[in-house]
Amino acid sequence: MHDELVSKFNQIAEGYDKQRRLLIPCFDDFYGISTSLAVTSNETPNILDLGAGTGLLSFRMLEKYPKANLTLIDISEEMMKVAKSRFAGKSNVKYIVQDYTNYIFDNPFDIIVSSLSIHHLEDVSKRQMYQTIFENLKQ
Repeated sequence: MHDELVSKFNQIAEGYDKQRRLLIPCFDDFYGISTSLAVTSNETPNILDLGAGTGLLSFRMLEKYPKANLTLIDISEEMMKVAKSRFAGKSNVKYIVQDYTNYIFDNPFDIIVSSLSIHHLEDVSKRQMYQTIFENLKQ
């Protein structure tokens, strides 16, 4: 399943953003509400985007927190290429092509977000992922 998912996302990476607008009826609300709920008092927060894809949610987070340090992790190298184009010239963005369910993060984060990714996990893996998220958040 994992290899199939990687292959699928690698194949659709170029048209992914356009497709999102067609498949998510309230696209702007979907990402806008997610961004509005991500709150920290840190003006230079460390933000992790799990299953970041092309960086749609990360882009919104960077608009809200322009001095943030973003870490995008995704299993698809092609999706990360699109994200790198989106954030070209930004030195505060780190890219990891890896399965976030078994990746060990070095430092805690102020905010951890995910959009349209965790639902791909089996229920047991979701529970484990939420525990990992909790353990990787700053107090």
